[in-house]
Amino acid sequence: MSQQASRAVKNFFTLLFSGKISKAEESLSRLEKRLGNNGYYKALYGIYYAYVTDDRDSFIFQLWKRYLSGEDKAKLKETFTDLLKEAYDPPKDFIQAWIDLIDIMDSLPTPHKLAKEQEVIKSMEEGEAEAGAEAEHES
Repeated sequence: MSQQASRAVKNFFTLLFSGKISKAEESLSRLEKRLGNNGYYKALYGIYYAYVTDDRDSFIFQLWKRYLSGEDKAKLKETFTDLLKEAYDPPKDFIQAWIDLIDIMDSLPTPHKLAKEQEVIKSMEEGEAEAGAEAEHES
């Protein structure tokens, strides 16, 4: 994939995960024109569809949850490649779209649909840590 196409894919993911759904949809439409209706585009469309329909059991939500929990990107690539291959035998460019996503996750915003959950988890953990510190201090 060209550097320009890579930037366009990153832009699509950035818009999508920032919650700019209509702009992400426009970006996806431009990507379809550029890439054609191949496996790579179909993977991008599937990610888009699962995200906007809030399918919490989908690969995209599971991938982000595992990434945000600190799972190593190399392990994520291996796990999700195996899962995709077990589910069905997708074209290589379909799998490549997922690998490309994992490669750039560090530079993408936390998906807006998960950001609030992450804040709640973090504040709960901080509250537990504070409570533990107070309990230690009191004893």
